[in-house]
Amino acid sequence: FITGRLQDDIKLPVLSASTDFQTVDVYELMDPTTRNVNNFYKSLEDDGSYESLHPEHFGPNRVLLLDGVIQSTLFGDAPYHESIVHPAMITHPNPKRVAIIGGGEGATLREILKHSTVEQAVMIEIDEGVVSLSKDYLPEWQDCSSI
Repeated sequence: FITGRLQDDIKLPVLSASTDFQTVDVYELMDPTTRNVNNFYKSLEDDGSYESLHPEHFGPNRVLLLDGVIQSTLFGDAPYHESIVHPAMITHPNPKRVAIIGGGEGATLREILKHSTVEQAVMIEIDEGVVSLSKDYLPEWQDCSSI
């Protein structure tokens, strides 16, 4: 089991697929040190409780693995991608054109598009399969609705 060494309360496989270049797995994991599984189950009920009214605070973490190696997680996505994008973007006096090497899940592009000076962004990703699967299974990584 690909996540066997992780001590999680919930391990739900969401996707297991092969592209021309690699194996792509997506899991939902409930880490007992940061999330309470009982609160998660309560958030699924329609009982008017705080948990059921705010299920986004109690759900499992979604994890992207490429060839069995964790690449990105839903709860770690923003801090990671913000830290690799924004220092470079604010150091440049007027970034208009940006190239992204890799970044198939779309989160790097999302962070770049937060900068109003950007006129063109190009993502160069060898594995179109990761891009396509991420659109379907990791939509939060690419969500630009708050920009």
